[in-house]
Amino acid sequence: MTAELLTPSAFAAESAPIVVFDTDIGHDLDDALALWIAAELVRNLIVVTNDETNGNHRARYARELLDQMGRTDVPVVAGRALDGAEDRFVMHGRVPDARPVLSDVVEVVASACENSTRPLIWVGCGPASNVAEFFITCPHHIEQIEFTVMGGWLDFYRNPSRASHNPRMDPASFGLVLRAAHRPRLVLSTHTNADHLAITPDSHLYTWLTAVDAPPHVELIAANATQWFGHRPSSWMNDPVTLAAALAVPIVEFGTETVRIAKDGRIHRDPAGRVIEVSTRIDYPAALSWLSGLLPLTPPTP
Repeated sequence: MTAELLTPSAFAAESAPIVVFDTDIGHDLDDALALWIAAELVRNLIVVTNDETNGNHRARYARELLDQMGRTDVPVVAGRALDGAEDRFVMHGRVPDARPVLSDVVEVVASACENSTRPLIWVGCGPASNVAEFFITCPHHIEQIEFTVMGGWLDFYRNPSRASHNPRMDPASFGLVLRAAHRPRLVLSTHTNADHLAITPDSHLYTWLTAVDAPPHVELIAANATQWFGHRPSSWMNDPVTLAAALAVPIVEFGTETVRIAKDGRIHRDPAGRVIEVSTRIDYPAALSWLSGLLPLTPPTP
């Protein structure tokens, strides 16, 4: 399987499906990079934030980044807050407080559903709090949502005593969404937590982001990278790969599993459980090939 660069070019068309990018941007670097890619590829884009801070700083960060990229047309909606969110935001003092953002995820997404005859593609790159609230409030739109989420594990995780990060942050919402969503798909942490997908301070991308002649619109991403690498040694490209899967870029293979969803967000095979789609393999060379067509992952050829 070989990914074609810019396979989701159809998403740039005026008639393209609406994509909701649901993100806890402002923590791990991969969210900012995924938003950068989404802004470049997706014309009909809505950004909602989750694990939001008291000052809606994640949404304000997304708003500022999109504005600097020339995507002032993209609505940004501050979503659900969770306990401890302030400690999971690394960009304090870096985001202008005055950036205007919207505040009603249900209203914005319901309007998008009502004004579209096509499925709405929801890319879950954080806790499932927003989509759970939308499902509870607007169950008549559930079948219209194509839901692809980053997270979960079946056979392997670096800490098998708990769920992976996104389900663990709001396990009740995660469980509700997996039970209610129409054919949900999980890009498992088992496959994304891989050194093949790691960006580190030694990577060319970080060198490029922090160079004195870097484009002005990447300044916030560079700051996010610096703050994150002070917190962790690398960033796996979990969310860009999940975005690619949602946009039908052929780099993630999926299979069907029947699972039981535990109270803590972990999933277990159970023949009496819920049928979902889960990743079975990521083609890492193809993923890097696709990402390299969008991000400066390697130095230019002399």
